[in-house]
Amino acid sequence: MSPDGKLIVFSRCFAPGGQGNCDLYQAEWIEKDSVWSRVVNMGSYINGKSWDSHPTFSVTGDTLYFSSDRKGGFGNADLYYSIRTKNNRFLPPKNLGPIINTKHNEVSPFIHPENNVMYFSSDGHIINFGDFDIFKTYPLLGENWSEPHNVGPFVNTSGSEFYFTIDSKASTLFYARAESINSQDLDIYTFSLPMGGQPNAIVRFFGRITDETTGEVFGGVVAIFDVEDKIPIAPKYIRENGTFEFDLIDKRKYLLIISGENFFRIEQLFELDGETKVNIPIKQTQVVQRKQPDKVVKSIQFKSVEFELGKAEILANMENDLHSIVDFLTEHPEFTLTIDGHTDSDGDSTANKILSQKRADAIKKYISDYGQFTDEKIEARGLGSNVPLVSPELTEEDKKVNRRVEFTLHRGKQEEEEVSEDGDIDDEDW
Repeated sequence: MSPDGKLIVFSRCFAPGGQGNCDLYQAEWIEKDSVWSRVVNMGSYINGKSWDSHPTFSVTGDTLYFSSDRKGGFGNADLYYSIRTKNNRFLPPKNLGPIINTKHNEVSPFIHPENNVMYFSSDGHIINFGDFDIFKTYPLLGENWSEPHNVGPFVNTSGSEFYFTIDSKASTLFYARAESINSQDLDIYTFSLPMGGQPNAIVRFFGRITDETTGEVFGGVVAIFDVEDKIPIAPKYIRENGTFEFDLIDKRKYLLIISGENFFRIEQLFELDGETKVNIPIKQTQVVQRKQPDKVVKSIQFKSVEFELGKAEILANMENDLHSIVDFLTEHPEFTLTIDGHTDSDGDSTANKILSQKRADAIKKYISDYGQFTDEKIEARGLGSNVPLVSPELTEEDKKVNRRVEFTLHRGKQEEEEVSEDGDIDDEDW
């Protein structure tokens, strides 16, 4: 139906006098009689000799879009448009071109009633989750259209999706789905419109994940959350070159979350202001694993984890880094953790070992309480001054280096490490 409600265009198949097996027909609203006019075939100007169907009007009602498998297209069924004149006549249709149409099928176009964005189904574009997927595109200068974007896995499945339509507020979508490829059995579905399908989600957000020192790229998953309207956004895998991208709504606040096996989870708030490119450096303290053997993955220290002299209480400035460990262990249940507390050589060695054990136990309790982990998940060891990094300690800086807490992540069950009677870990096992 046209936006003014005065013209209906629909498809009718195998009717007497038709141009092809399915043609487009129209009827006008006669206001003085409050009835629809006689239905008429739209004629050879619009209809080809085979199949024409799936009509939809532009926002202003001056353009009719539809699907047709007539000769001269780029594939099987292509999308076409026809300009509507003031006296309700339609000009000869034009193909929407190779940006939209492929060598396969493009069907069921839909124009959002307030935003000039087109949705359609296709089985010919590169990124397809199944057979027919729903895509969106928006007009550029002249008669050009943007590269179509798949509206994402919240909508598209391994089957087929057709006949997309949404309300004027772009909050709820309705569409038909066939659960398996080539199935003719369609059911109607509804869903809260995800970011991939939002008509205003046309501003590109690019990112790249690299090692701050080496430039090495990292794999993982990127999730973005709409902080204000809580519109669902499908997460994406980081590409082999370390990049990712999203189409988002401009001037909105978002939370960026990046997770991977090789680094602790990163969280960052940002407000989108036009097309944005960000480079996210992974610091050495965030790195967990670099394709090392499966057992011991990496020993990590955090500058923030430094206790007050002679005490074992968790300080507020430690919490962010400790929560990064909680997040990692939660997201990677196959890992276990060893916490090793170390002191410098000042004071009594027995007292130092007891203090380092209390500190390791305090950290274990903090991580276990927040992550609801079992005792077997985390081991806490107080090693006192028995495993120095610098020996002998000649300066205060040497002592500071030796005062540390080390977090060692293991993939799978930890094996017992041999510790000598004086508390030293054997060099071979270390």
